[in-house]
Amino acid sequence: MIKLEDLCIESDKSLLDALQKINNNNQGIVFVVEDEILYGCLTDGDIRRAFIDGANQDICIKSFCNQNITSVHVDAPEKDIRSATNDNTRVIPLVDDNKRIVDFATLSRPHNVVLMEPFLGGNELDYVVDCLKTNWISSQGAYVNLFEEKLAKIFNTNYSLAVSNGTVALHLGLEALNIGQGDEVITTNLTFGASVNSIIHSGATPVLVDVDKRTWNIDSKLIEAAITKNTKAIMPVHLYGNPCDMDEIMALAKKYNLYVIEDCAEALGAMVGYQPVGSFGDLSTVSFFANKVVTTGEGGSLQVKNDAVYAKAKQLRDHGMRPDKRYWHDMVGFNYRLTNIQAAIGCAQLEQLGNFTKKRSDLFKLYSELFKDCNYIQEQHIRSGNISANWLYTICLKDNFSEKRDQLMSYLKAKGIDTRPIFYPMNEMPAFNDHIEKGKFPVSQKISYSGLSLPSSISISRDEVEYVVESVLAFINT
Repeated sequence: MIKLEDLCIESDKSLLDALQKINNNNQGIVFVVEDEILYGCLTDGDIRRAFIDGANQDICIKSFCNQNITSVHVDAPEKDIRSATNDNTRVIPLVDDNKRIVDFATLSRPHNVVLMEPFLGGNELDYVVDCLKTNWISSQGAYVNLFEEKLAKIFNTNYSLAVSNGTVALHLGLEALNIGQGDEVITTNLTFGASVNSIIHSGATPVLVDVDKRTWNIDSKLIEAAITKNTKAIMPVHLYGNPCDMDEIMALAKKYNLYVIEDCAEALGAMVGYQPVGSFGDLSTVSFFANKVVTTGEGGSLQVKNDAVYAKAKQLRDHGMRPDKRYWHDMVGFNYRLTNIQAAIGCAQLEQLGNFTKKRSDLFKLYSELFKDCNYIQEQHIRSGNISANWLYTICLKDNFSEKRDQLMSYLKAKGIDTRPIFYPMNEMPAFNDHIEKGKFPVSQKISYSGLSLPSSISISRDEVEYVVESVLAFINT
């Protein structure tokens, strides 16, 4: 793995020193610095031309370097960083406000060690080209049907509906179950905002429950106390791909005659015993955003067991039009459809799901092994018999380090390691102030402000993982 020091050289070094460093980093370039401040760059071509012009190999590089060098601020949006790299400029320095080099970007990686990126190494391109050649590029086509069939099989459910993203899958499911004004839906306080947004968009009221301190999922022991005469459903979220306590949740749903809507946005491939997550509830949803287990770029799906609920959800997804009478609207619907091109990518991704699952499992095991002797880190606990989808490797800092999460993230950023915080508690979101009852959620708040996710792409190398862990441990041991 290339490190920043492999690309940087002090301006008082010789042409031979620069040539040796270029040979070792295999990038064809070095960044010339003065006290870590970017001064210019020197390529292997620059050195060859200097030798041709008669320069001695021991001469100082400062007079030969190019000061007209492209650099990007380290806090720039990813799209700006990506746009600065091309076939001619394959590696660029990322600098802070003082022009100090703190990271670098390459044509394939906007940061040195990215948090998460998709792996598009299968039949994605071939299937997309097939869509283009046949002109089936919108929301109808063979790949949409095939994608839905594959998902229904994976989730062991009767139907799957491909939709434009995971959030609308949740909303569509709530609407198909006739959950709306005056109804309450119980969900976790530690999740992404889409879970709560979808409940509010349906007209229902979200009721938040704190999480278990070990699994970080909704605490099934607290759900019963939150049930009222207005409760219509429970929406468990399998956080970071870790299965919730579905046996207890399903028992409560049966006892109180409630629907269960599983938010599996991050949990494709997770299992409870031999049963796939997403097959327990009346409905389940999954996301195919670019950073998820598999991707369609943007996209999602809704898994349904009941025939009538499926028929309503499908009609609502397709503008509310009757399937047997084109352009006739029996109900007010939505345009929540997925395109054939996106489904084509999804089909290619699902072909690789077994490989993705193994690589994620191996990655998480490696992280655990490397962190095993550190007493200041807590991993997400997986219940016995469950298999996580291992979406994002996420840790909480313990004891004296629990309040140093932000400092650690800044420290890792300076080392070229991308991280992100655990989701904020939903009860703290200003947008939801008028929609939720205030309460105390000590566990989710503690986890949220002491936790962070580390790089988890399946393409990450062992050297990169070791570098990430070494950097975390260096911070802790400082």
